[in-house]
Amino acid sequence: MEFRLLYEGRLLGASRTDSRAKIKHEIRREFHPQLRQLWTTHHGLDEYARHKCGPWFQREKPQERNPEAFNKMTNEQFRQIGLRCISEKWERGGFKFVPLITEEVCDRCSLDILFLRPDEPRFIMQSGDLDARLKTLFDALRIPKNTDETGGTGPQEDEHPFFVLLEDDKLISSVSVTTDRLLVLPHQRVVNANDVFLVINVRMKPLFHGLATLYDRERMRQIEPQDLGKP
Repeated sequence: MEFRLLYEGRLLGASRTDSRAKIKHEIRREFHPQLRQLWTTHHGLDEYARHKCGPWFQREKPQERNPEAFNKMTNEQFRQIGLRCISEKWERGGFKFVPLITEEVCDRCSLDILFLRPDEPRFIMQSGDLDARLKTLFDALRIPKNTDETGGTGPQEDEHPFFVLLEDDKLISSVSVTTDRLLVLPHQRVVNANDVFLVINVRMKPLFHGLATLYDRERMRQIEPQDLGKP
């Protein structure tokens, strides 16, 4: 599975006195709608989400209480329920996160990053603490560990659930970075010292050929495949 994430804006490296938590969460919020769109449009992720309804079936058992309503449920309704079940596992500081890459799902994940910035390309390691800024980026791609890492903010209206790329940045197996000069960001008239434009090519190798095979068979064993909603 392969796709690209885009980011334009400021990117600063963290320090001992400033973890850049607010900036990290601002960047995380830029990736959220892109990943939400991926979950909506990718067939494998759609199917995987629908098969993650196990905890809901276990709690509600709607097929026993109201079979008619259950039989009228659509694939989209099952998908939303599945995403809600996934997010319940990753609740942090008022947010409910849906990570795409987890230890359960992914064998390895590689990132190929086009990193545009105002610095002269020949001074790559001299002016911009590239490693520190990449660490800020990697932290923004993962689930925050606590409310401090969200800058003390809660979820916005369209962040229920909140989509992120990684359960943990330790799941990144390899990174390739190509740097070049940024002239100006789109829709801007001047470039600022901390501006960047990033194109992040994500390649992930699922543990199984089909993401949907990862659903919890123990919880789903009594549910027939044809019961998972209708178009």
